[in-house]
Amino acid sequence: MRKFLSNIVEWIAASLVVALAVIVFLQVFNRFLLKTPLAWSEDLAMLLFQWVAFLGAAIGVKRMRHFGIELVVRELSVKARRRIELVVPFIMGVLALTMVTEGIKLIAVNRSRIYSTMDLSYVWAFLAIPVSGGLILLYLFRNEVRRWRGAEKGDHAG
Repeated sequence: MRKFLSNIVEWIAASLVVALAVIVFLQVFNRFLLKTPLAWSEDLAMLLFQWVAFLGAAIGVKRMRHFGIELVVRELSVKARRRIELVVPFIMGVLALTMVTEGIKLIAVNRSRIYSTMDLSYVWAFLAIPVSGGLILLYLFRNEVRRWRGAEKGDHAG
């Protein structure tokens, strides 16, 4: 159960990717073969894509596969690398916190907007931003706790 809960974001993202592929396939099929495009499919595909992109960013942080310039960092001294290991999570945390706060503002501003092709609020589109930011903060915190615990164990062993 614990493993399932820890991977629920990945399951949701994977499900959204499948849904996105099905919707795009249906849109292409209807538009070019049946000559009757689905009006709602483009908006829904864009909404799903937004969620996949933002959840994917959070998953990248969880798996510690987020953006890094390995070629440059590899050439730095050990001391410089350690400094970068401290600064980068802090910068990412500030960015994630900004995603949460500004995402909430975007939700408030757009709460009365409705997609013209679907009876769906734009809140669902903008909700991906603070949810992803919150997940990134959670994963950053978890990764930093693990890193510090690992450093403590390393200090005792040496």
